[in-house]
Amino acid sequence: MSKVTQALQEKLAAMMRGNGLTADEVAERAVRSSSQLQAKRHSIESADAQVEQAKAGFYPVLNLTARYTRLSKIDVPNLGVIAAPVDQQPGVIPAGSQLVAVPLSFPVILNNYVLQAQLNVPLSDYVLRTSRAVSGANRVKNASELDERATKLSVARDARVAYYQWIRVQGFSFVGAQSLEQAKGHLTDTSNAFQAGLISKADVLRAETGVKSAELFLEKANSNVQVATARLRVLMRDTAGKPYEVGENILAPKAPMAGTLSDEVAYQEASRQRLELKMLGENEQAIRDQAALTRAGNYPRLDATASAQYSNPNPRYFPQEDKFRGTWDAGVMLSWAPTAIFGVQAGARALEAKAAELVAQRQAMLDGIQLEVAQSLAAERDAQFAVTVSQQALVSAEEGYRVRRELFRTGRATLVEVTDSETELTRARLELVNAHVDLRIAQVELAHVLGRDVK
Repeated sequence: MSKVTQALQEKLAAMMRGNGLTADEVAERAVRSSSQLQAKRHSIESADAQVEQAKAGFYPVLNLTARYTRLSKIDVPNLGVIAAPVDQQPGVIPAGSQLVAVPLSFPVILNNYVLQAQLNVPLSDYVLRTSRAVSGANRVKNASELDERATKLSVARDARVAYYQWIRVQGFSFVGAQSLEQAKGHLTDTSNAFQAGLISKADVLRAETGVKSAELFLEKANSNVQVATARLRVLMRDTAGKPYEVGENILAPKAPMAGTLSDEVAYQEASRQRLELKMLGENEQAIRDQAALTRAGNYPRLDATASAQYSNPNPRYFPQEDKFRGTWDAGVMLSWAPTAIFGVQAGARALEAKAAELVAQRQAMLDGIQLEVAQSLAAERDAQFAVTVSQQALVSAEEGYRVRRELFRTGRATLVEVTDSETELTRARLELVNAHVDLRIAQVELAHVLGRDVK
């Protein structure tokens, strides 16, 4: 038996033992290290902050102000004079009192100090705006969480597919090595026949070309193995050069997925389970909440206000005095800007159109999912059939190899015939591996399309 065939048998035996890398392990590690998921988590954090920001609209607005103002000097206006007794005390002026002229003026205080607290309670916003803003922010957060979960499932699916493709290209590498070994054997036999004068030089050149073609195929196959291995390292964030061994029994039988006999039943399941559809629904409702929030601008605003001021001088006191005094006020304010209605209506229509766009996108996604379901079901059925055919072909190749070996021992078959039968056996084994890889990829894709990977 050739070294290539022995290496293939050892590789298949290692798969059966299951001590190496598995698809589930690759998926788990890829999810943990995915940059896409890190970005989605930051998006959730942003949406969560927007929810808190919207909830802050329920709190009254409190503004605190401390102000100092230095006024310029002015000439005090002449307000005339008044007549008053000298040293007059409060009360009735006695008859015969001497009156003097007193200039009439008010003090001008140049240094002004103000400490003020203002409280505004947006009463109408509680009914028309704040609740809608909180609802819309929660919808956006839900959509972000669904997007993160959907991305996680996509990353896991892609990681599993990459793992199975890595196994597949290793099979192609074995085929390339076996083909090269066979081509070299044919070249040796052809050269010997040419030396014996049994064939022409053209036959030798043709055999040499076959060797070069086999070398090219093997080189490409080995390059594909390196690329597939590098992809696994990138997905799992492993160091360069880290080797992997196949740890999944790729030849273990896989039953058809349950509940996939009818395309319509499978489509209904996918339309219920797919997170992408739910995400679009949440985004649509969030935009409709924004439209309702925008329409609140059509109506008057009602605000309750209160203010407290501690200032020197206090403008509520007349005439002014150079001392601190406290005052307060409270009221209700109704305001309306009817000219803003036109812009408000246009903004609301723009948001409703955006929501309708998402409805159309959701329907387009449903159409795409229906096609994906049909394709995935067909791929899974084809892969199941290919496994059955490959198993039968392997039985035939094993029997052919056994017969050629027996004939060779009795001198009734040539070494070339034995080598050819061995090559056919190797290819049959690899075709079986390839069929099982196709089946597992098909079932991974089908489970994702149906939403069965949602947890």
